[in-house]
Amino acid sequence: MFTIIDTEINPHVDEWEKAKSFPAHKLFKKLGDAGFLGVTKPTEYGGLGLDFSYSMAVAEELGNINCGAIPMAIGVQTDMATPALARFGSDELKKNYLVPTISGDKVVCLGVSEPSAGSDVANIKTTAVRKGDDLIINGSKMWISNGAQADYCCLLANTNKGPSHTSKSLIVVPMDLPGY
Repeated sequence: MFTIIDTEINPHVDEWEKAKSFPAHKLFKKLGDAGFLGVTKPTEYGGLGLDFSYSMAVAEELGNINCGAIPMAIGVQTDMATPALARFGSDELKKNYLVPTISGDKVVCLGVSEPSAGSDVANIKTTAVRKGDDLIINGSKMWISNGAQADYCCLLANTNKGPSHTSKSLIVVPMDLPGY
């Protein structure tokens, strides 16, 4: 990984900082090709199937990047937006979203924080309600790392009227849907 950091990231950090953006799809594809986006993910979906200690070794290596934003964006991809998908997602969701995320062909973001709740998950107001074959999602999200370049979002919403810590679901939402 050190070679990728030295050749593909650090030489461009100042330019990306000035532009207030980095080429997530291009960079994540290189990381995916090298196996760094699926270290702990199941092998049947393109991951390496290794234990969490290997993720810590990768995270430590990411500390050699000359900014904080890029390691955070990578961490969102590998350790915030995809663990629930890898563990609880249907086979179809894993094939359509997890596989291309591990390979670096898709960028994902995590939609949790809200204007009135921050990252206080118990108090989020976003709802998701079934209407026929559709899932109608209403709410607002803010401060979404990778959001400007993401292909899909793992979005947290209230899906029932139960207690605040058991009424939530993570929903895979393609970023190109109408109204999103």
